[in-house]
Amino acid sequence: MKKFILSILAFSFPLFIADFLLSEKFKTANGHMLESWYDLMHSQIDADIVIMGNSRVWVHINPLVLDSILGSDSYNLGIDGSTVNRQIHKYNLFRRYNKKPRIIIQSIDAWCMGYGTGYEKEQFYPYFWNWYMRNEFFESEPFTAFEKYVPLYRYRSFLPLSSGPRCLVKGYQGMDRHWDGSKFETIKEIKFTPNNITVKMFNDYLAKAKEEGIQVILVYTPQYIGATKKTTNQTFMHEWYQQIANRYSFPILDYTYMDICKDTTFFYNAMHLNQEGAEIFSDSLANDLKKLLGYQLTNSNYHEKKGRVE
Repeated sequence: MKKFILSILAFSFPLFIADFLLSEKFKTANGHMLESWYDLMHSQIDADIVIMGNSRVWVHINPLVLDSILGSDSYNLGIDGSTVNRQIHKYNLFRRYNKKPRIIIQSIDAWCMGYGTGYEKEQFYPYFWNWYMRNEFFESEPFTAFEKYVPLYRYRSFLPLSSGPRCLVKGYQGMDRHWDGSKFETIKEIKFTPNNITVKMFNDYLAKAKEEGIQVILVYTPQYIGATKKTTNQTFMHEWYQQIANRYSFPILDYTYMDICKDTTFFYNAMHLNQEGAEIFSDSLANDLKKLLGYQLTNSNYHEKKGRVE
């Protein structure tokens, strides 16, 4: 028996070494799934403003536009195809490896209070050797036992290496795409349905931010007006989020009826702005934040800390 166990260990050891080395290599690969994880896990994000949400943040809010107007350092932590439960797991890792932000811009919409997992789960593969990543995502994501514990197995069909340029700018990716409403035409209705687990996580997350003195701004980012009209419980959704905002005294900025929402020129589908629309929205958001939080962003302590005394 002892000989058998030693034989297994002798066979497995090179596989674990290969897994570790391949994981280290994949961490540096370019692509929207991996780039922001590298910045986050290697303490590369020196941001006073972090932008939280799903793809409707990832492709909607350009940190460079915010920084140019607010004089800030911001970073987009949007995670594609992800509800708030996933977003909070990512935020927890952000806080472990990066400094506390002063401001969180948190996207809210009809989908984010569901409980979603599994989409593009490959983004977590290179960090399976990290205990904190495993602690956040191993139970919530639908990884198989083979993917979790058998070296190299999870990479059987995942080859993300790319020699091309980074596609993200401070976590943001503008989409140079034009309107395609084919999928939208098949949607009969959109309904806001909060999940109890996600709601609890969201409340805990907001309460912790309040306790730590972090200002949270809840934001409805633009969507095509047709999608708004298909949301059957729009009033309930807005009242529900307003109650949450009131509980923690956090403001809401609502761009549901922004002028660009009526024009498909600025969207590539009903839920997502293209790059032109994102630039317009980011500019509006930054100027509204300047009005809302200008006294926080222009005080002398802030600029001294950033090396920009004015």
